[in-house]
Amino acid sequence: MTTPSWAALTQQNPGKKLYASAYSLGKQEHFFGLFDEQGSLIWNTPLTDRAHAPVVHPNQSIVGIVARRPGFFIEFFDVSTGQRITRIEPSKEHHFYGHALFSKDGKRLITQENHYPSGQGKIFIRQWPSGDIIQSFNSEGIGPHESVLWGDNVLVIANGGLMTHPDEDRKILNLDTMKPNVTYLNLDNGKVLNQSENSADLHQLSIRHLDVNQQGTVALGFQYQGDIWDQVPLVALSRLEQSNLDYLPIPEEVRIRFKQYCGSVCFDSSGEVLAVSTPRGGLVAYWHVHSKTFLGIDNCRDVCGVSATNNPHEFMLSSGAGSILKSNPVQSTTTSIENHTDLHWDNHLHPITA
Repeated sequence: MTTPSWAALTQQNPGKKLYASAYSLGKQEHFFGLFDEQGSLIWNTPLTDRAHAPVVHPNQSIVGIVARRPGFFIEFFDVSTGQRITRIEPSKEHHFYGHALFSKDGKRLITQENHYPSGQGKIFIRQWPSGDIIQSFNSEGIGPHESVLWGDNVLVIANGGLMTHPDEDRKILNLDTMKPNVTYLNLDNGKVLNQSENSADLHQLSIRHLDVNQQGTVALGFQYQGDIWDQVPLVALSRLEQSNLDYLPIPEEVRIRFKQYCGSVCFDSSGEVLAVSTPRGGLVAYWHVHSKTFLGIDNCRDVCGVSATNNPHEFMLSSGAGSILKSNPVQSTTTSIENHTDLHWDNHLHPITA
């Protein structure tokens, strides 16, 4: 493909950061767009249905957006022309989970899928841009919601543990037997390098979203399927060489406000600070990772999208109420960047560094 690089596309503003997100106008009009550091929408395109998480090509000015679970499409666009370039659909009797990612060289697309007749989670390695499947592996769990790459060939998978069927997708079919885990998978051969899970009394603590920093520390955000009053951990750390999950401290008055639901999980550009959002609780919580110190929160109604900026300890936040904020929890500063009152940002932000 002859699509220009991100740097070529924004050569007038070298080093400028853009952010990709799905959004909606009301309940019927759905879009995918990019906004800049001032919160200005600089590119958008309509979608047929509500979408979930962006996919950004590492080299070319190509962005994709994955349908909301149970997803049956990923749409890809050339930002330099605004044209849709391809649509990739899941394998027969499979659906997407709202997330996907490119390999570091941009030659392969990695999708997490549910084989809904069996409930088995699957990882498909697809040739880019054809979308043809060249490898497939078991995710080694049920419900591989999101995954991230550590290095060039280790895929870290959040197997949420929830067995569902697209005919009634919000109904959990295995609530009593669910067994979420985080799996480290070798993408060359599908070999499991490590796998960690919660203790049996926390088997309903669904592992949903994750991020990895430069040091190989993986942060996990949970969505608890048990009673709202149960006092359970909501955020943990994991590593390739570590057998157990390391739960992060959280003040009880903040944990209660999470309403058992973590949205986005994101490290800052230095890898030193972690942000975890909860749209149900209307806040983003922060930790210093190495010392496992809780740093505080930002209040923002229906906030879910979180992305690192180019600056250490700084994050861009987006909300379903149209707000875009910039926050530095180390400096205890939060700035309102823009408020698109008629626009509802969807769950996830993805940064683009030109």
